[in-house]
Amino acid sequence: MDAAGPAFLASAYAGRLPAAMNQLGLLLVVSAAGRGLALAGSSVAAVGLGTAALAAVIGRLVDRHGPLSVLAVAVLAQTAGLGTVLLALARDLPDAVVLAGAALTGAANPQVPSVARATWSRIGRSSDPARGARAVRLGLGYETAADETSFVIGPVAAGGLVSLLGAEGAALALIVLTAVGEGLFALWLLGNPALARPEHRGGARTAETAPAGATALRAVSSARPGAPVAALLTTILAIGLVFGVTQTALTAVNASRGTPGLTGPVYGCMGLTSGILGLVSAGIRLSVPGRLALGGAAVALGSLVLMSVPGTGPTVVVMLVMGAGVGLTLATCYTALEVLAPTGRVTALMTLGATANVLGVSAGSVLTGLIGTDLHRGNAPGVVAGAAVLVASLALRRARRP
Repeated sequence: MDAAGPAFLASAYAGRLPAAMNQLGLLLVVSAAGRGLALAGSSVAAVGLGTAALAAVIGRLVDRHGPLSVLAVAVLAQTAGLGTVLLALARDLPDAVVLAGAALTGAANPQVPSVARATWSRIGRSSDPARGARAVRLGLGYETAADETSFVIGPVAAGGLVSLLGAEGAALALIVLTAVGEGLFALWLLGNPALARPEHRGGARTAETAPAGATALRAVSSARPGAPVAALLTTILAIGLVFGVTQTALTAVNASRGTPGLTGPVYGCMGLTSGILGLVSAGIRLSVPGRLALGGAAVALGSLVLMSVPGTGPTVVVMLVMGAGVGLTLATCYTALEVLAPTGRVTALMTLGATANVLGVSAGSVLTGLIGTDLHRGNAPGVVAGAAVLVASLALRRARRP
């Protein structure tokens, strides 16, 4: 962690918080404004579709031109998208305006976590090999923990903003927090021009930074180009779907119980254990397929239990177990992707991972939103997603065999 410095850690964390707040924040804001759960879920989906449309482009632009200029433009556009949602709610404009604002919010996502992961990769390569490899392993584990703890703070903050300020006040707060959080990371980049410049493209990543089994994945990738990357991205997509399903199902359950303020804190429990597993994942000596199988099983079983609509206490326990599986799975996927990415294209590949995650969140929100008032079926897509992770782990294990 010393290789990066506290200013980088703090600014990158602040920069990722808006993404953690905005998706659930829009879900709660639109729902609290009386526009219905279907539109609320569709707004989250619009954020995801917007991100999917431009995330890969933003990743390529960052690799080509450096992150600073791309980030500055994206922050302005994203705040404009949130402002459109606020205007639509305040003036009772058509649903299409709400969805357009949400889509712009997603499309202009500056991909701070992906930029931060690529920065760790560059920091590692600028050090001596042993120290650099250790920096990348710890850094990418930390990034998963940072992502997940931000999804503890973000949902709690979003729920608190809606409870305290109402729909319109919370929407305005999201605009301010987005500009400030992402702006701080832009200022850090401004003060570190060497890391703000584009990186020259080159060869593949060093295998020393990989988790156990990632070297074997590179061998498979050489024989079957794209196969491990596709399996890893599919896994991240499935985990994103679990996020979307779970947060939307929890919203519906707590709305029916008259406890909407519990949605954020209960959902945030998943991020708590996910963050812990992200931090310690570098020390877990399991193969990549083994890690994914363990994570997928936790997600599938947890989602199955949630279909019984347990009380708040048991739900918290289930969320903690699911979070451990999610954290292990995501840390494994992102670390393996870093090893597979060619030099100068790390941000682009990390952005594809982030895009897969957001697409999964969007799909999960839409599916559970369409299920609507049937609280018992709301988490069914999460069971399917966990099973998909298990299938991906088996596919990777089979692909490694000669």
